Amino acid sequence: MLLWFCLTSLFHNSNSQTKIVPEEGKNQLIENKMEYFALEKYKDWEIDTKWLSREDKKFLKKQYERAIIWYLKEKIQVTRSSTLNPYTSIFVYNEKTSMLLTYVLQFYQFPIGTAKHYDENGILIKEIDYDKPYPFSLKELIEKIKEEYNIDLEDKEQQAVVSRQIQEDLQKPIYEVYLLNDEFNSKPNYILIDGQTGAVLFESNVNSRDEKAIPPLYQYLSKLKNKETEDNSYYKSYKGKNYTKKEWEAFQDEWHKNYEEQKNGRNFFFDNIFKK
Repeated sequence: MLLWFCLTSLFHNSNSQTKIVPEEGKNQLIENKMEYFALEKYKDWEIDTKWLSREDKKFLKKQYERAIIWYLKEKIQVTRSSTLNPYTSIFVYNEKTSMLLTYVLQFYQFPIGTAKHYDENGILIKEIDYDKPYPFSLKELIEKIKEEYNIDLEDKEQQAVVSRQIQEDLQKPIYEVYLLNDEFNSKPNYILIDGQTGAVLFESNVNSRDEKAIPPLYQYLSKLKNKETEDNSYYKSYKGKNYTKKEWEAFQDEWHKNYEEQKNGRNFFFDNIFKK
């Protein structure tokens, strides 16, 4: 029941764009070939003994493919994954009619693409675009990490971990990428990436064995907060006016700009500050 609760929560608690299909357009959105649950699809699959199957929950495998068939109250949930890549497809069917009710695609543990929700007649009634809040796309993220860090996020053998969210303090979408690093390797194994621009916001070398270590995202937020405090604290006085560090830097830039326009090549601070 926990998986179904988490799945339904994705539809009701999301920063993604939800599209309710209008009544007049529903008939045009019925798929030509409806998706049904059929146990016969798995007749040549074998029980995955790595997990404990029971009457209402079966773990199956076929070469590199994996499936979990879970019989819930009035629903059947099928989770399809692979040992090769981090993509997971989740299908939820009506137990009585075997018709598809919900489809969600995940990358690692977060939903991607467009999730679809159908009524009991198989008519599409709701879509959620989980990629909408991320102008810097997942495809671009995969390419960036491959080019700049030589890690393929689509290869499970690389043992990377990826997550994304709309970060409330930053008020922007972000990606967090954890890479597998040798403990003696000084290269960063945590990369925080701006989900709007693709810029690297923060890098760190995380010691996974240190349970008391501050999570790198909170390290970055703390760093920003300290900088903001420093920028807005008293820095110095000049001609009877107090300046914060941020104000003083802006003052320097403006005076320097004006000076360069008027007197090319002379010392700005000597002429305009120390001589006065």
